[in-house]
Amino acid sequence: MSWRGMILRSYLIREQITPFLFSFSVIMFLLVLDTILQQVDMILGRGVDWEVALELFFLHTAWQVALAVPMSVLAGSLMAFGRLSGDNEIIAMRALGVSVMGLITPALISGGALALLLVLFNDRVLPEFNHRARLLTMDIQRKQPTVAFEDRAGILIDDFRDHQILIGEVDERAGIRDVVIYKYEATGYPLTVTAEEGEIRFAEGSDDVFLMLRQGEIHRLDDEKPDLFVTGAFEKLTLKLGEGGRKLSRTVSGYRNDREMDIGSMWDRVRTYESDADSIVQASSGRWYALITQAVFGGGETRPEHPSDVIAFRRVAGRLSSDATLASHKRRQAGRLRVEIHKKLSIPAACLVFVVVGAPLGIRVRRGGGATGAALSVGFFLLYWIFLIAGEKLADRAVVPPWAAMWTPNLLLAGVGLILIVRLSSRVR
Repeated sequence: MSWRGMILRSYLIREQITPFLFSFSVIMFLLVLDTILQQVDMILGRGVDWEVALELFFLHTAWQVALAVPMSVLAGSLMAFGRLSGDNEIIAMRALGVSVMGLITPALISGGALALLLVLFNDRVLPEFNHRARLLTMDIQRKQPTVAFEDRAGILIDDFRDHQILIGEVDERAGIRDVVIYKYEATGYPLTVTAEEGEIRFAEGSDDVFLMLRQGEIHRLDDEKPDLFVTGAFEKLTLKLGEGGRKLSRTVSGYRNDREMDIGSMWDRVRTYESDADSIVQASSGRWYALITQAVFGGGETRPEHPSDVIAFRRVAGRLSSDATLASHKRRQAGRLRVEIHKKLSIPAACLVFVVVGAPLGIRVRRGGGATGAALSVGFFLLYWIFLIAGEKLADRAVVPPWAAMWTPNLLLAGVGLILIVRLSSRVR
C-alpha cells in the first residue's frame, strides 16, 4: 500500500472515532439512567449505603457496554460517512479512484477489532459482572429497611418477624408513645404488649433492635385454659425485635446461570446435558426391549393378558413417559446454552454488520445530519433486536436451531448492506 493510501485509511478511521465516542457516551448515559430509575426504589426503600449503590450500578455497566458498542458502531458509521458525503469528500475520493469498498474497508478493520475485543469482553468480563450483580441484588432485596419510626406513627409496622407494632406518637429524640405490640408465639395465641412510652435501641456490635418500654401491661390467653385471660403490669420491659437490617449480608455462591458462564463452561454443561439425555434414552430403550422380550419369548404363565404382565407394562410405560420428559428437558437446557454461546459471538459480529449497513446508508443520506443518523441507528438496531429476541424465543422452544436464531439477524442486515454497497458502486461508476 502506498503512503497516500495509508494516510487516507488513517484519515477515514480517525473520522469515525469522534462519532463513535459521542454515540457511545449518549447510549451509555441513557442505559445507566434507565438502570438507575429501575433500581432507585429498591435502593432507597432498603436503606442501602451509597457505596453499595455505586457498586451495583458499576456491575450493571458490563451488559450496558456489550449493548452500547454495536449500537455506537452503527451510529458512528452513519454520522461519519454522512458528514464525509455531505462535505463532498466522498466525491473527491472517488475522483481519485478510490472504490466504495476502499472507503469502507478502514471502517471494517476498526469494526473487526472492536468485535474481537467485545468477544473477549462478553466471554471474560460480562459473566463475572452478571454473577456479582445478581448476588448483590439478592442481598439488597433480603435487606430490611433501616428501622426508622419517625414517619410511621399510626401505621402498623410488620418489619420484624413474629411482631406487629403500632405507635401512636414519635418525638424528635426517637422516643415513642402509646405503643401496642402484637407478638405471635408458637402456641397460636398472640401476646399483646401496651406501653405508655419507650425508646428504640440498637445493640452494640450487632444488628439487633430492642424496644425499651415503660409503664405498660401484658395481655395474653392462658395456654392451658384459652378461656382464661391473663394480664400483668410492668414498670420497665426490654423487648427484642430481631435484626434491624442496617447491615448488608454479602452472599458467596458458586452457582452460575447461563448468563454468568464463559463459553468454555457452557460447552462443558452442554455436553453434560446431552450425555445425560442420551443415557436416559438408552436406559429407556433397554427397559422397553426387556419387556417386549419377556412378553414374546417368556412362555409359560407370561402372557400379555396376564394381570402381572399388564401391571409391568403400565409401570414401564409410565417410566418411559417420565424418561422422555426428562430427556427432552435436558436437551432444551442444552439448547438454551447453545443459544447463549451463539449470542456471545453474534452480537460482537454485529459490529462488522453495522459497518456494512451504516457506511453506505451514511453516504446516501449525506446532509441528513446527526438527527437522521440517530433515527436510522435506532430503527435498524430495534429491527435487529426484535429479530434477535424472536429468534431466541423460537430456539428456546426448539422451533429453529440455535445458530440460525442468533445469526439470522446478522445475515439479513449484512445482505441489506451488501445490496446498498453494490447499488452505490454501480451508481457512481
